[in-house]
Amino acid sequence: MTPPRRLPPDFSRSAAYPLFAFDPAENRAWVLHFDADDYLRASFLDQRSLGRRDISGWTVDRAELEAALVSPPPLREVHWLFHIGHCGSSLVSRLLDLVPGVLGLREPLPLLVLAHGREDPAVAPWEASVLALLARGFVDTRAVIVKPTSVVTTIADRLLPHTGRACLLWVDLHTWLATMLRDAQLIEGVLSTEPLRLAHQPSLPPADSDGARLARAWLIEQLRWRSLANDPALAGRLVDLDFAAVLRDPAPAIAWLASHYGMAVPDDWAQRIKASELLSRYAKDGDAHFDANARRRELAAAAAEHADGIADGMRWAQLALESIESADLAARLRPRA
Repeated sequence: MTPPRRLPPDFSRSAAYPLFAFDPAENRAWVLHFDADDYLRASFLDQRSLGRRDISGWTVDRAELEAALVSPPPLREVHWLFHIGHCGSSLVSRLLDLVPGVLGLREPLPLLVLAHGREDPAVAPWEASVLALLARGFVDTRAVIVKPTSVVTTIADRLLPHTGRACLLWVDLHTWLATMLRDAQLIEGVLSTEPLRLAHQPSLPPADSDGARLARAWLIEQLRWRSLANDPALAGRLVDLDFAAVLRDPAPAIAWLASHYGMAVPDDWAQRIKASELLSRYAKDGDAHFDANARRRELAAAAAEHADGIADGMRWAQLALESIESADLAARLRPRA
């Protein structure tokens, strides 16, 4: 990273200068210099986005950052693709990138700091700047669609009042358990954030096994989203989407989602999706082949190998739904026929 210097004159309006990260304890922030292709390539706006070329930038403090934010774009054009984690969100985000005028931001680090520092008084003063900087685009940008890390949904109640529309992407519980239980790192990633996920949410029955604790994390996100959707202040701005609907028929599912964000797909939409080859590649690594058939085979193998853990989670979920009188969510526990 180059030595500190004055931020560019168009900093407050151009996505060419992303806020890469900030450290509230040290009062430091790191601003990089990106082009549109850097965003298209990046599955994660963290250290993994820096490997393809030498990227310059600036180290600034909060005062300098705020001083450079002269007249940022309106926050109403910042939309959200929240998700429960490992449910196809990277693919959906990349498919939305094919819509003309969309700038997709995948998992910006500053949002993760805001989520983990929700109760930290040192973090709160940065929140307005973080949001304002997300609103910037390029010349052809008409909407910014942010796909944050899954745990950022825990601060959706603070992000949504100031911004545009949002969707929660999810998969049924049985599928999600099969996905998560196959990898110890995936399990640890969710369980390590339990305090964040469970805070300020309804009390649920005790969960002891990995399967039950994962099921609790899944259910908490469903309940959180339902509570947000029932908020009159957010009326008409929130939807949710089962990833299975995307897999069944990608073109109309993504067109519907784009319309929710106020964007229209082009006439050759289905052809664009096919030509992109996104449906036959692993969304986080475009060099790896991964299509719907490979996904089905992988999930079937995981379901067989981890049948006991899945059963634990499903039993816990059934009991939990009965205890909180939320039987309407039972239809989301298993894949649709």
